[in-house]
Amino acid sequence: MLLTALFASNSGLRAAASFLDVVSNNVANSNTTGYKAGQVTFQDLLYSGFAPGASAQGALPSGNQAGTGAILDTVSGVFTQGGLTTGEGPLDLAITGDGFFAVTLPDGSTGYTRAGNLTFDSSGTIVTADGFRLAGGITVPAGTTQVSVSAGGAVSATTPTGVQQIGQLQLTRFQNPSGLVRVGNTTFVAAPASGAGATGEPGTNGLGTIGQGFLEQSNVDLANELINLLIAQRTFSFNAQAIQIETQVLQATTDLIR
Repeated sequence: MLLTALFASNSGLRAAASFLDVVSNNVANSNTTGYKAGQVTFQDLLYSGFAPGASAQGALPSGNQAGTGAILDTVSGVFTQGGLTTGEGPLDLAITGDGFFAVTLPDGSTGYTRAGNLTFDSSGTIVTADGFRLAGGITVPAGTTQVSVSAGGAVSATTPTGVQQIGQLQLTRFQNPSGLVRVGNTTFVAAPASGAGATGEPGTNGLGTIGQGFLEQSNVDLANELINLLIAQRTFSFNAQAIQIETQVLQATTDLIR
């Protein structure tokens, strides 16, 4: 029985440590553009059954069960809209509403991000702050003095010869964005739980619109995260103390046997 208690406390210790990791990461990214907070859910482990007690006054005895601890269930993203702030770069874009920018990852797969602090690489192709090219690849011509992006995603370049449209941004939305798998603080990949993405022009089929000159801030609620930090810390401390007490009881039991 005491060994079961030790294992239960150990599982609680590990779960609290995972909780602390997620909350700490949220706090660290409270100022990261387009960051979506992570949230943790837990579940209890299997229960151990014990023999029922003796019947009393004709009542049927009932079985007894004891839990064996807790385990981390999921770490999912919270995809609420972050606040908008004025950007300083020529290609600072914010999505208002549903949707992600699709990007090409180094292994050739497709990732999705809400971070719109875009820039240019050495060849003039539009890339994210992490260096990922936007899916479809939009490259500005040489001599471009200004790039404009409409709410519907049309990208135009002002050159010495005039204004010309050089591309069309697309957004992708998911039925269950919480099912996306995080591969970076602001980049996700599709998974069976997220469902297949629906891609289209901004402002169509439930997709959000694009605002040039703005950036979507992190949606981390610092006050809530600080409360979670205290909960994780206390949970970790309580389980550590429980392990210490259980160890003392085991030692006392061993001494009695001797």
